[in-house]
Amino acid sequence: MRIHITARWTLLALLPLARSVPSMTIVNENVTRISNGDTFSMDVELSGYVTKMWWNDREIVGNATGYSDTGGKTTFNFTLGPTLVQKTDTMIHVAFNNSIYADVHYILFSGLNGHYQYVVNQNLGNQGEVRSLYRLDPLQFTWGRTNIKNAPLPAIQDIQAGYKVQDETWQRPNGSYITKYDFSCYVRGLDFHGVYGDGVGAYVIAPGKDYYIGDHLKQELMLHRESSTDDTVLLHMYHGSHYNSEFSNFIPTGKMWGPWLFYVNDGNLDDAAEQSKKEEAAWPYSWLQDAKYRQRGTVQGRLVLSDGRPAAGAAVFLGDEGGAETNNQGSDYQYTTYADADGAFVLAQVRREKSYRLLAWANGGALADVEGVHNGTAVAFDNDTCSDVDLGTVIWEVPTNQTPAWRIGDFDRKTLGFRLGGAPMEHGLSDACPANLVYAVGFSEPADWCFAQSAQGNCTVIFPKADEEVKARGAVLSLSFAGYTSQNGYGLGRDSYDFPEVTPTGLNVSMNQQLVGIITNENATDGALYRSATTSGGYYAQQFTVPAEMFLSDKANRLDLTLTQNHRWRGIMWDALKLEWQ
Repeated sequence: MRIHITARWTLLALLPLARSVPSMTIVNENVTRISNGDTFSMDVELSGYVTKMWWNDREIVGNATGYSDTGGKTTFNFTLGPTLVQKTDTMIHVAFNNSIYADVHYILFSGLNGHYQYVVNQNLGNQGEVRSLYRLDPLQFTWGRTNIKNAPLPAIQDIQAGYKVQDETWQRPNGSYITKYDFSCYVRGLDFHGVYGDGVGAYVIAPGKDYYIGDHLKQELMLHRESSTDDTVLLHMYHGSHYNSEFSNFIPTGKMWGPWLFYVNDGNLDDAAEQSKKEEAAWPYSWLQDAKYRQRGTVQGRLVLSDGRPAAGAAVFLGDEGGAETNNQGSDYQYTTYADADGAFVLAQVRREKSYRLLAWANGGALADVEGVHNGTAVAFDNDTCSDVDLGTVIWEVPTNQTPAWRIGDFDRKTLGFRLGGAPMEHGLSDACPANLVYAVGFSEPADWCFAQSAQGNCTVIFPKADEEVKARGAVLSLSFAGYTSQNGYGLGRDSYDFPEVTPTGLNVSMNQQLVGIITNENATDGALYRSATTSGGYYAQQFTVPAEMFLSDKANRLDLTLTQNHRWRGIMWDALKLEWQ
């Protein structure tokens, strides 16, 4: 009899447990609980906050603030909802509305640990920042992971013991720095990012990044320790302005951010990586029954320079119909790729409800000498049934009547190849670049040129004397910045927040002690250099025509690049410099 009972219970243990169906429960007039029926549930308040989340009966918000969506610094306080959009035995879709700001949608599936989410703009108007923040229990979530950094989050005690030197950056007694910006990365190359600890992890997995702002080199803050509350903060900055420049886009009604997946597991990063691959393969999601979201097509073509070269490896960008500056495009949808060795490119899964403009620029390699931008090709899907646009051969006009004199660095909008260029993100690395530097063409190497110019002083280029016949034609000097950070009072220390005015970084350009021009730009509000970036920021370029009489034909020539207005950790990140005879 005892054996019979044991066998019976063994058999029952092998049978699959019955799952409850996904559900929505009105807890009270302010709180709605949404559950996937088995492993995950969440409490959504009309204040716009998700104040509790459970994974396998483990509550993961704790005493932290919780989760919210914000436009600028304003939380989407819900004025309508919850609305049950769809419900099946395996899925529930619930929406909350704020008629002034946006609609927020949550989708939960049985067996999936977490929830999908997307946000639809109603009337946000002009915005520089629209984001989703997950503020989680700091005792449970102690590590952070992006695709380039996996490290413990700083302890709140360590932050409190430091001296605040700028926006969310502290200097320890030993001279090293703590800054939340070390957990930043390029958004379009990111597989997933998250926070984790002992037996639990939470991640944002966002395939199909067409709703993200900016181009290939858009960077954003991903996660950090909140200095004022100790919360572990997981961010989804789909429309952010921490890098490239301070800006504002007009957001049209109906703009959709997402969907993305908020995924929870036991802290296993390999499992999160596998889930990320599944989401990428499933995008665009078939379960989202939105006509504009589902109507997509392909844009393809081949870029060829006017000098006959294929635009090998060029960065290709498809964005706003009237847009020329790509750093901060974000009103609608943006698509990025790189051309192959023959200049061919394919942009897949492009939303078809609007027209676009295609731009391109060099990404080093075979095009390392090519500055400037392909000035744009109009792209439009002819009708609702047109799913593909073939642009054929697109000609990129480049100068063909100039003779190279010298070049320092590759035109790729990055600091790569220069000293410290592309180093791991670290606050204050520009301090390691000298105020005064001399580069001798023909003798120095690109690695002798430092990635940044932040301190007042001269970067000098010495190059051979000019042939009389050649110099008579004059020359074109091209200066390309991978980042251009103004001197900006905001964020410079404990007492600086009342002084937001911008004093532009000033660079005097002189040839043989004769002023060629001055570079200042009040719109150069890129925060990349002072927020730990070492590879790129807000791209900026300027050309100068240098008359023949400024060159020397009897001895070496001297180009001086003199930083006259600056602030520590702000200034220039170098991409490339080039002189060509006309």
